[in-house]
This record gives sequence, C-alpha cells and structure tokens, in this order.
Amino acid sequence: MNYTFNGKKSTFQNDTAEATILFKKVDESSVAIDVTMKHYATDTIATYQKDIVLKEDGTIHHYPIKNYEVEGKIVGKNNTTKKYFTHILGEEGYQEFRKKFLKEYALRKEMELSCIL
Repeated sequence: MNYTFNGKKSTFQNDTAEATILFKKVDESSVAIDVTMKHYATDTIATYQKDIVLKEDGTIHHYPIKNYEVEGKIVGKNNTTKKYFTHILGEEGYQEFRKKFLKEYALRKEMELSCIL
C-alpha cells in the first residue's frame, strides 16, 4: 500500500486499485476535486469531478458528480462508481472492490477534506 497527501494532491494505491485526487481550493469553505481511479484487474480508468463544501454546522457536503468518464468517454452525470463498477464486475465483484479498496479510499478522502476545509 502506498499513500501520499500534500494538501493539493493525494494518491492512494494498493493491490486492487489506485486513486489520485487533485484538490482545488475555491474559497475558505469549498473545494473542487478531480479524481482519477484505476482498477487493476479490468485495467479500467474512471475520472470524475465534484464540488465539496463545509457547511455552517461543520458537516462536509458533497455535491453530485459533474462528469463521470470511463476510458475518456463521458458516461453521464448520474453514473456513480457503484453503478459503473457493478456493471463491469457484477454485484459480488463490486462488493469485493468496495471492501478491498473503496472503503479505505473514502476514509482517506474524508480525512483529507477535513484538513483542507
């Protein structure tokens, strides 16, 4: 497992996948992120952008994904990682991907956002 975070970019990698997040600070309480994720077993690269804000009550709010691209093709604004990877891996395969990679990735992303916002 490899992990780096410098306040502007993070990279998380394990045997299953890797993800890179670029953070663009919009103002004191909001950030835009660009995410690139690669699933090794399928050699699939997915990217998306989204805005995230720190609300007045201290909670972090994620706006919907702006564009979800797979292999450079826009597959829609409403396609999520769960929907797309369930489609290519099946439900059982997605659950394994979630267990082995996505849960840890999501925890690290929330920690990073807490540092930035």
